Amino acid sequence: MISRTVLLLAWVLLFASGCALAQDIRTVDGRKHLVHTVKAGQTLYAISRHYAVPVEAITRANPGAAQGLSIGDTLLIPVEAQTRKELKTAPSLAGDELAHTVAKRETLFGIARKYGISETDLLGRNPAARGGLQVGMVLFIPVTKVAGVPPVQTEPAGDHKGTQHLVMPGETLFALAQRYGVPVEAISAANDGLEQGLKAGTYVRIPAKVAEPEPAPVPPAPERPVGGLARVAMLLPFNLARNDSTVARGNGTKGMYPATDAAVQFYAGALIALDSLKEQGLNVDLSVFEVDDEPEGWRKVQGDPGLQNADLCIGPFYRAAIEQFASKFANTHFVCPAPLSNKVLLGHPNVSKVQSGRPDQIQQIARYVAAMHADDNIILCSPDNTTDKELRIQVRRILNEALEARPMRLRDSVVVVHGGKSLTADVIAKLSSTQQNVVVATSEDIEFVTGLVRELVHQAKEKRIVLVGLNAWMGMETLEARELEVLKTCVPASSWVDHGDPAVRRFTLAYRERWNNEPQEWAFLGFDATYFYVTALHRFGAAFPGHFDEVGTHPLHLSFRLRKTGEESGWRNETGTILRYEETGLNKVQ
Repeated sequence: MISRTVLLLAWVLLFASGCALAQDIRTVDGRKHLVHTVKAGQTLYAISRHYAVPVEAITRANPGAAQGLSIGDTLLIPVEAQTRKELKTAPSLAGDELAHTVAKRETLFGIARKYGISETDLLGRNPAARGGLQVGMVLFIPVTKVAGVPPVQTEPAGDHKGTQHLVMPGETLFALAQRYGVPVEAISAANDGLEQGLKAGTYVRIPAKVAEPEPAPVPPAPERPVGGLARVAMLLPFNLARNDSTVARGNGTKGMYPATDAAVQFYAGALIALDSLKEQGLNVDLSVFEVDDEPEGWRKVQGDPGLQNADLCIGPFYRAAIEQFASKFANTHFVCPAPLSNKVLLGHPNVSKVQSGRPDQIQQIARYVAAMHADDNIILCSPDNTTDKELRIQVRRILNEALEARPMRLRDSVVVVHGGKSLTADVIAKLSSTQQNVVVATSEDIEFVTGLVRELVHQAKEKRIVLVGLNAWMGMETLEARELEVLKTCVPASSWVDHGDPAVRRFTLAYRERWNNEPQEWAFLGFDATYFYVTALHRFGAAFPGHFDEVGTHPLHLSFRLRKTGEESGWRNETGTILRYEETGLNKVQ
C-alpha cells in the first residue's frame, strides 16, 4: 500500500482550471466554483446566505456537507447558482453569526423576516437597534435562532472528524475505501449517498476509523531490510506563501512562482512511478514536505517523524537546503533533482545529483567531436573572460586526449582561437574552404555567441560548417532556431524525451488521463528519478548507493550512470546526450 501525505495546494495547482494556480476559483465539469474553507462555528445556512447560493446547490457540489460541517472542510461554491441581486447585499460571516449591514429603507421587521428569525431575537442580539436603524449599521444575525430550516443547516461546524479527500480523475469508491481503510458504505453514508458518484475536483468526506489500541512503541531498526517497507520523503518547493501573494495580486497563472510548476510536475510524475512500482508489489510509505529556499521553515520539517524515519529523501531543490538537510541526516540518502553545480556534492557522501553538470557536459562535447569529426577542421574558440577561458582549457585537454586515441586522424591538433573584439573575425579566418569546419564555441557570452552564429550562417553559404555549443544556448532568446539549423548546431543536454518511444507514449497517456494535463520535462524527471531510486532502495536496502550500476531500470528520458565525485563527496550522474538543431526540431544524435 502507498500512503501519501499530500499538500493540498499541489493538487489545486494541478487540477484547478487546467492547472492554473486558483485557490479562489476552481472549475469542475466546466462550471466555476468559489473555494471556501470552513471555520469554527460556521454553518451551512450562514455560508449559503454569505455567498447568495441555495443550500441545496452547495450540498450538490459537496455531498459530505449534507451530513454537517467540520472545521477545516473545503467547500466548492457554484458560481452559476449565485443570485446577483442578493449578492450585492449579502451578509458577512462573523464567527458563528452573520453580519448584516443596514441599507436604505430597510426595517427591523424586514430584516428579521429575511433571515427567518423573530424581531425579539434580533433585538436581543442587537440592543442598539431599539433606538432605530441607521444606514450602515451592522446587525448580527444569531444563526442558531433561524426557524424553518433543517437542523443540519444551522448546526455549527465542530472539530474535524475523519478527513476530506480531493477526488482525482479515475478514482473509485472502492479505491478510496482501500486507501483509507474504511468500508465503501461508510464513505457513501458520510456523503449523503453519493447519488451522482465521484466527480474529479470535488471533495468527499472520509469518516474516521474506529479507534484501535495503539501498539507499544518499538525502537526503529538500524537498517531497512531488503524488500520491506520503503519510507520515502519528498522535499519539494511548492512555495505556498509566495503563490498566495501572487493570487492576491490577481496575477493568475502567469505570475506563478517559477519553482512551483516544476515541483507540481515533478510530484505528479513521481506518483505515477510509485503506482507502477506498487503494481510490482513494492510497498512504499510516502511523506511530502514543502521545502523552499527560506531556512526559517526547515526546522519544522526536520522535526517531522516522516523525515526522521525516511530511508530515502528526494529533494530539496536548493543547494543550501540540501547541504543543511544532508548534514543533519547523514545516514539518509538525499537525491538532488535540480540542475545544480556539482559543488553541492562536496563533503556530502549521502547526496546524489540526477542531472549531469557542466563538467560532464563538457566531456560529452569533447568526446562527441573527437568521435565524429576527428578528420575535420576543428576550431575551438571563446572569449578570454575567466569562465569561458576555463571551459576552453578543459575542452581542449579532453579533446586532445580523445584525439590521441585515434592514430589514423588526418590532423595533428585542434586550432584554438581566443581573444576580444576581433575574436569572431579570427575564427572566420581559420575556416577551411576544402574541409568540413567544426567550430566548438565554449562560451555563454550572449553577445559573442549571437554575433558568431550570424557570421557563421553567412559563411555557410560557401563553406561546410558544423557548430558545437553549450547547453545554455537553448535558453538564449537572441538565437534563432533557423540559424542554428543551418549550422547543424549541436549542444549537450542531461536528458531527452523521445515522444515516439512506446514507453514515453504510455506515460503521456497515463499522465493525461490522471491529471488532465500534458507532461513537461519535470514530470518525466519525477517519474525517472523516483522509479530508479525507490527500485534501488527496494532491491538493495540501505546499502543501495553501492549498487547503482545494478539497478537496471528503463528510464523515459534520463539514463543513470552514477559516479562518486570523491571519497568524502556524493554521486554525480555523468550520462547525457547530444542534441542537434534540424528542420524537424531538436533531435538526439548521441
